[in-house]
Amino acid sequence: MRDAVRGALAGTRVAEAEAVAYVEAAIAAGAAPAHAGDLALAFAVASGDADAARKLDELCAGEIAAAARAIDPDRAFVDEVCQRTRVRLVVGDGAPPRIAGYRGSGPLRAWVAIAAQRIALNAKRDAKPGAAASDDVLADLVDREPDPELRHLKELYRAEFREALTAALGGLGDRARAVLRLRFVDGLELAQIGRLYRVHESTASRWISGALDDVAAATRKHLVSRLAVTPGTADSVARMVQSGLDLSIARLLA
Repeated sequence: MRDAVRGALAGTRVAEAEAVAYVEAAIAAGAAPAHAGDLALAFAVASGDADAARKLDELCAGEIAAAARAIDPDRAFVDEVCQRTRVRLVVGDGAPPRIAGYRGSGPLRAWVAIAAQRIALNAKRDAKPGAAASDDVLADLVDREPDPELRHLKELYRAEFREALTAALGGLGDRARAVLRLRFVDGLELAQIGRLYRVHESTASRWISGALDDVAAATRKHLVSRLAVTPGTADSVARMVQSGLDLSIARLLA
């Protein structure tokens, strides 16, 4: 048992004695001794060890993706489910990460695959119609805009704004789009995003700021080109894009 624990912890900073005590308690509670290594890895991930989270990714990434594809093979859907599964397993949002619920009655990979399948089914059930729903959502943001000039512009160019913002988000790289969703849809703190990507929270902050800047610039460029506005109006369009950008992104990525 100790050899299995030691192997699972290789490359992590988790104390072996603590993991052994956890595994022994789990086996005493009914866990199968054959899954001692899986229990130790789950313990290390739940403890917040970044290298353990990487090992979990390497172990279970294929199972998570396969579970998502079984529900919907669309790449965007699979990517979303993989991200949601990783967040729920690894990040503790005011409660222990879900990986802490692994009890060792079966292989960890199978347990993670079942969790991913449930998340995929819920994601499919909660899926919303795209354009119409997004348009209604942005209409709500128009009503909440406190600046009269910007409210008028958002009402006047609402469809164009949604189209430009959607195109800008679509033009982002996978990581940039993922961190924006984690921050503004899932509501993760910078430290939690950093933990997921195994970087410092200041790096996560730079990623998000950079992605926001890219989205704002691309949206503004698209709108100014599409609307053929005067330089003065272009300045107002730039202010319109910047106003409530995080909320607009959150609604479109949800």
